[in-house]
Amino acid sequence: MKTIAVICADFERSFLGLPSRLQEELCGETVIRRTIMQLRKTPRLASIHLLVDVSQEATARSAVGDLDVSVETHQAGPPPWSRYVASGRKWSLDAWRGGLAGTMVYDETIHPWLLEALARRESADAVIDVPATAPLLDPVLLGELVSYYEKIRDDVRLGLVQAAPGLSAAIYHPVFLAGLAEAAQPPGRVLAYHPEDPRHDAIHQPCWFAADATIAHAWGRCIADTGTAIARLHRAYRDLAGSNGETPDALTVSRWLLDHRTEGLGSLPQEVEIEITTDDPLADSPLRPRGTALGRRGVMDFEQYRRIIDELAACDDRLVVLGGFGDPLCHPQWPQFVQYARNRGILGIALRTTGVNLDAAAIDAMIACELDVLNVLVDAATPETYRKLHHSDNFERVVANIEQLCCVQQQRQAPRPLIVCEMIKTPESMDDVEPFYDRWMRQTGSAVIAGPSHYAGQWPDRAVVRMSPPSRSACVRLAKRAIILADGRMTLCDQDFRGQHAIGSPAENGLAAIWHGPALAEIRQKHADGAYHDLSLCHGCDEWHRP
Repeated sequence: MKTIAVICADFERSFLGLPSRLQEELCGETVIRRTIMQLRKTPRLASIHLLVDVSQEATARSAVGDLDVSVETHQAGPPPWSRYVASGRKWSLDAWRGGLAGTMVYDETIHPWLLEALARRESADAVIDVPATAPLLDPVLLGELVSYYEKIRDDVRLGLVQAAPGLSAAIYHPVFLAGLAEAAQPPGRVLAYHPEDPRHDAIHQPCWFAADATIAHAWGRCIADTGTAIARLHRAYRDLAGSNGETPDALTVSRWLLDHRTEGLGSLPQEVEIEITTDDPLADSPLRPRGTALGRRGVMDFEQYRRIIDELAACDDRLVVLGGFGDPLCHPQWPQFVQYARNRGILGIALRTTGVNLDAAAIDAMIACELDVLNVLVDAATPETYRKLHHSDNFERVVANIEQLCCVQQQRQAPRPLIVCEMIKTPESMDDVEPFYDRWMRQTGSAVIAGPSHYAGQWPDRAVVRMSPPSRSACVRLAKRAIILADGRMTLCDQDFRGQHAIGSPAENGLAAIWHGPALAEIRQKHADGAYHDLSLCHGCDEWHRP
């Protein structure tokens, strides 16, 4: 079997639209050179090709120097799904899959038109698609994938491996690449669940190479395209590289990632949820804490919001969700809030709404602001169930609003926002789960069935079955997420809907100061020690295992 490796590189912009880090130094070598050096150790590769836009040829040749790699040029531009995949991946960058609309890490780099054309020219039987910014790529793991694919290539057209992003790559049959090009879809969409063609999870199919369980379970982005990822890579090399700077293997890196999974990187939370208003068109709904159940009222002042966003903008990969315990669309200035975050360079922006006020003006604003994700809390598949859950008759209105957004997006060829309809599974809605999921997967490509929370014993428990694991561990969210209420206070987490566990005001004191302040440090230490009984909110919480 003739196998070639291809690196599609951009020396100006990354897949996420950030400045390229290909020539950033990492332990004495540039990122691109380290990636190629690792790839060259992979056995049984016929050739390695670096594909760049024709305008970047000189830069590419200078960057690779004397490395044995063929620099190829093209004028194809990015795949048509680039922005769509980027928005789908922003909330799951640390995992190989889990992106919205079925997107996965192997969707980030693939350019099937270029790869298929190169395979034809080289008469290759298989093409390995390698991220350009993967300095921890494990040649042994990649070689094992190639060997495995050789055994199954008569039955399947691709080979993948479960591993933290950047530790391995994907291998494709040229026929599969041609099919992706013809369908204009990345592989994640092909492998995702489709109501018309239900099947077992893709990881149970022959195309998946079963790596060591530690490698399969590790998470943490090792692709050098964001500030957080670069910081992780520097720490990994510092902790794991030998005295000669030798790159650690995937198993060693995966163990390290798992050991550090509850540690944050950088001075600010990765994701910040901001409640810009407590107003809500479903204020009397018993399904979630809203309206009078909060025991507080408020609308966030734009100046407070501006100071929070300005601080977050110092990092290139932070995520903002407008949500909390009210509906952002009830705030008269919500488009201004979204646009300001976009203008300041916030990487990912999402908005959570009931969809009741998703009118034509709101649709126009979302598309204009290039909102990444719209999370609509639909919660039912029929008007009757909706009425039981929300004490409201807005079901048809919400569905019509979503359908209108889909129609406008199609007319304008606007891939964003990605629409994610969500339903909380309760005893009253059990019969709605399957029709709800299939309907919205078919129409929008994403749907979420969530379990209800009793908010650490502060809300009626409506769970059908308990989802928390049998043994408790430290809450990952304490190192990743922050929630800021409409009055500007940051509270411990999203279980504190009344705001009784506030730990400071980011607009007044600075988000970083609170994030690394004594209050959170003490709480994180108690979690590390397993002393949950010392924390009144955490003691009764069942949501500690959520990512």
